[in-house]
Amino acid sequence: MKAVLQPVQVREYSPIREEVFLMLREAILNGKLRPGDRLVERELAEQLGVSRTPVREALRKLELENLVTHIPRKGVVVSEISRRDIIEILDIRASLEGLAARIGATKVKDADIDELKGYHEKMEEAVRNQDGEELNESHDQFNKKILEIAASPRLTQMVSSLWDYISRFTKMGYAVPGRTNMAMKEHALLIDALAARDAEAAERIAEEHIVNSKSVTLKQYEDARVKAKEA
Repeated sequence: MKAVLQPVQVREYSPIREEVFLMLREAILNGKLRPGDRLVERELAEQLGVSRTPVREALRKLELENLVTHIPRKGVVVSEISRRDIIEILDIRASLEGLAARIGATKVKDADIDELKGYHEKMEEAVRNQDGEELNESHDQFNKKILEIAASPRLTQMVSSLWDYISRFTKMGYAVPGRTNMAMKEHALLIDALAARDAEAAERIAEEHIVNSKSVTLKQYEDARVKAKEA
């Protein structure tokens, strides 16, 4: 395990095991802990400033999410994100966010459209400035705003459970030349559909946007595998 993790900051009313789980999950999904890294209970407990019990429980929970794998004689290692994972998660995302756009088109207000346009302008500026951090932040705000407009707590919960994966795959997709400019056009079309209160068009555009994202994310994934084999 090469990454150095910070001690756990326990929030009020939050069990330590949950904080450890969330910290490790985020470290895996943002790439701080990389595929193949060994996760040793004792080392993690020392770095995080907790006992080994919450670490053990967190690792079991991560294994249920297929984020880590227990390998005989080697221990627990960070799992590789597979091609199948990308397809499954983004197919689910397309359905959920398409539904959010459809519902949102029936509830959206002019003020919501103005806010979405503001996030879109920030994304375009970030693309021009090659500011990946601002692009990802504004992109997240844009998507969360559409969920807020839809005002469906269960739908929001389902999409939120995939959020870390979505952010990771978005970064992968945006690394493909030309994808960011195409994504900006897709976001603009979605805003137009919402502004027109066209539920059918909003759903179709949202789903097509994710389908296109899936295509470039898979390309980035395959390119990375080829480079790894050549290294």
